[in-house]
Amino acid sequence: MEILNKILFFLLILCMITSSAVGMTVIQNTVPAIAADPSNTSTTVVEIEFPFKNDVVLGEVTLHLSPYNGAKAQGAKSIPLFGCSPKQYYAAIVNDPAQDEMYAELLGFFDAYAKHHNLTSDEYVELLTTYVQNIPYKTVGAEVNFPIETMIENKGDCDDKSVLLSGLLAKSGYAAGVAVFSEDNHMTAAIKETETGQVISSYILIETTRYAYSGENAAVIRSRTKNRTRVREDSVILVGGGTGVYTVAWQVDAILEQRDRIVETIDSLSQEMRTLKTEIMEQEAQLVQAYDPAVYEKYEKNLTSYNEYKETCYAYIDELEIINTGSFSREETYQMVASIM
Repeated sequence: MEILNKILFFLLILCMITSSAVGMTVIQNTVPAIAADPSNTSTTVVEIEFPFKNDVVLGEVTLHLSPYNGAKAQGAKSIPLFGCSPKQYYAAIVNDPAQDEMYAELLGFFDAYAKHHNLTSDEYVELLTTYVQNIPYKTVGAEVNFPIETMIENKGDCDDKSVLLSGLLAKSGYAAGVAVFSEDNHMTAAIKETETGQVISSYILIETTRYAYSGENAAVIRSRTKNRTRVREDSVILVGGGTGVYTVAWQVDAILEQRDRIVETIDSLSQEMRTLKTEIMEQEAQLVQAYDPAVYEKYEKNLTSYNEYKETCYAYIDELEIINTGSFSREETYQMVASIM
């Protein structure tokens, strides 16, 4: 998502409105709003399919198109001139009442799935997260889309998808919102983590543009800000009044720490293998010219070590693959990691 473009778009519209407002005695405050046509009774079916744990979540929901058409209408995403904070702006996008049916139908489906599969509160967060992460990433314009647009169109960029996820989490009773990283041209969703006694609450960042653990670094942030997985509450734009928290961030930390150790080990083994390969090739060249028992002994020793390192490296690569693809099977991935730590 082009966050910078959207910020520039916001400022451009603001300047245009300011210029046209000179001499006006009354300035109306507006926020994004959907004007749904109640006479339009047409509907659409939205299919749901994504991997979760050892299952594939399959289903569909039927929605009236009137709210969606209203969201697409010109002026629906009005840019306020005065008196509207970012919190008010994003809250209006998330909580427009015309989207109540969408939230009710979608969360009704997920509630039934969670009940049938005995999901915990934390797994429910991950269920909603995986659903949004599975939506194809695509930049769709300079404006932030309403959640109903992202859901029906099944596409969105980082802010569209983060707004949708934060809305689903907030409507489900969690303390959730969005975090904007202007310097990185990026946005993520955020959910409150279990209190640990700090004065200001901490929120876990949730990357929405790809499959990722709740609390895993976003790639575009990772390159500039080390270990950016949590932010203070005052850095989050909350979109609801929920109080639910994510309680297993410590498991995610353990998984990601193990991944870092594996990557370091693979790098170290690869370096050793490169050194051994060079020595083996030199020894092979010597043995071709003339047999030397001492050289042959070193050659055999190096070859054995090289094969052992290669086997160990492959085992670590397999473990790394499980971790890298295990964001929607967090509990199972953690148990695997815990068994080898």
